[in-house]
Amino acid sequence: MRRVWLVRHGATTAPTGAAIGATDVPLSDEGREQARILAADLASRPLVRVLSSDLRRALSTADSIAAPHHLMAEPTPALREIDFGSWEGRSLADLWSEDPQAAKAWEDDIRSTPPTFGENLADLQIRVEGFWRRVRPCDDGEVAIVAHRCSLAVLRAMITGESLEDAFSIQLEHGAAVAVIASS
Repeated sequence: MRRVWLVRHGATTAPTGAAIGATDVPLSDEGREQARILAADLASRPLVRVLSSDLRRALSTADSIAAPHHLMAEPTPALREIDFGSWEGRSLADLWSEDPQAAKAWEDDIRSTPPTFGENLADLQIRVEGFWRRVRPCDDGEVAIVAHRCSLAVLRAMITGESLEDAFSIQLEHGAAVAVIASS
């Protein structure tokens, strides 16, 4: 068994409520402070690896966490957020008024990703599952994985055996971390 820290990147410069998936926005001042606090909180943990989405908001957070351990963050596109397609940068609240049928289907079943997204949930699962198969922890020490809301929910479900619906229902705030136990 090994402890894996699932870490959501810090707050960004994107407008509040905007769907930001593939867009590579940086951390805000608040996000940099959240990353600093996370780094301090995890500094005493026996981290042996820090893995991250390759998008700036996650990688900046990961670099902060890795530094006290004299580690380099290991970026990968496999941990990127879901691509929101034509909704990228827009408020998802607009989806409910512009395409209520797609919004309701998605609300009722997380797997019913709106067709106007650039990627569906099955594609995201394939990406994240491939990542986990390649890096699955098997040695001593703890691992921090810094990513995004959707990719972390998929990863959490895979590691813990929770349903995807249950993993998505747990809201991991920006700049927050949760420990899960992965079997070897």
